[in-house]
Parts: sequence; structure tokens; C-alpha cells
Amino acid sequence: MSKFSFAVEIEDDRKLTVKPFGSLDFHTVGLLKQAIYPLCVNEDIIDVVFDYEHVDYSDSSAFGLLLKLSRTIDGDVTVVNAQPSLKRVFQVAGFDTIFFKDDKDRDFIA
Repeated sequence: MSKFSFAVEIEDDRKLTVKPFGSLDFHTVGLLKQAIYPLCVNEDIIDVVFDYEHVDYSDSSAFGLLLKLSRTIDGDVTVVNAQPSLKRVFQVAGFDTIFFKDDKDRDFIA
């Protein structure tokens, strides 16, 4: 199991960027949810961006968090900089068209 940490940035009081480092699983997603969900509910957050550049694993609990956030905020929840293997997981699950908004993030390696 990789060490897990994350950074959170709020830009222009409206956009929340979350940068996880390590694996996103049931336990670590719970930590993320505790930290960011109140910000999305109590602040004027419109968009949430998850920067997956340093994520090496993601299970279905991460999808659950992304879906819950997308139903909570008025704007978009997006994933950027995901490794090809994680992009493929999103594609197989049918979430690529929901969370990858940028064309470069939708490019998959077969």
C-alpha cells in the first residue's frame, strides 16, 4: 500500500482542486470526503478538479465520491492527468465521458 496524502486548493473562491498522492481506495477516499465535501457544501464551490497525476490506484469508492460531488455542486467535477491505466478503468466503468472533459484526457491507450 502506498502512502496517501492530498493537497486542496481553492481558486477564485469557486474552483476546488484536489491533488491526491497514492492510492484511492475505501479508506483514503473516506479521508478525502471528510476534508472536501464540507467545502463543497458550505462554500460557493462551482467546479471540482481532481488532478490524478500522482494517483497509482483507484477503486469504485473513488467513483462514488466523484458522483456524489457531481450531484452536490452546480458545476463540473473533472479528472485530469490520469495515467493511461486509470483512464482505462474510467472507460470500462463508463465514467470517462462524465469526468474527462478535455480531449487530451480522453485519449486512451488500447
